Amino acid sequence: MLVMMDIATALGVLGLNHEADWTEVRAMHRAAIRRSHPDAGGSTDRAAQINQAFGLLEQVTNGGRNPLPPPTPAKNSSGLPNEGSPATVFGTDSPAELLLLLAGVGHDVGEVVSVDVQSGLLEIIVGSEPRIAQLTVAVGERTKDGISVAFTLESLGVAAPPPIGEVVNDLLRRHHARQER
Repeated sequence: MLVMMDIATALGVLGLNHEADWTEVRAMHRAAIRRSHPDAGGSTDRAAQINQAFGLLEQVTNGGRNPLPPPTPAKNSSGLPNEGSPATVFGTDSPAELLLLLAGVGHDVGEVVSVDVQSGLLEIIVGSEPRIAQLTVAVGERTKDGISVAFTLESLGVAAPPPIGEVVNDLLRRHHARQER
């Protein structure tokens, strides 16, 4: 399922940050698509998400001829900036271990409905009717800066979902609390 994607999310899907140059973008796209392509046992949804991320970055950089634009704050459904950022970099754990750790705390913030270690995706149903939503967590590959994690929130109810900043901050707070134990 493709969703609207911003630059920060696209970078997170590919496991990059805003300092990446076009060579790194292309290399990470190739590596990610090789791992996630359906012909290699991956998922069509993950491959489509990787291609969507690469396509957006290709578009905003004019095929790599221009640098990436500076980061902008993420906005929630009301158009206001979110608390926190759409992509967070973790300096520890392998991508698969991090995904499983986040899935573990995901049970504390909602109902974990899908964990796909192969594609690096975690889906959690959060909120309560009528403000119910699906939080998708995309764990990228390890880079020199750590592991990039991007978050998206899609409404499933009739009312606006809870603010993504609140949901992500709750998940990350619980993750850090477990790590400190």
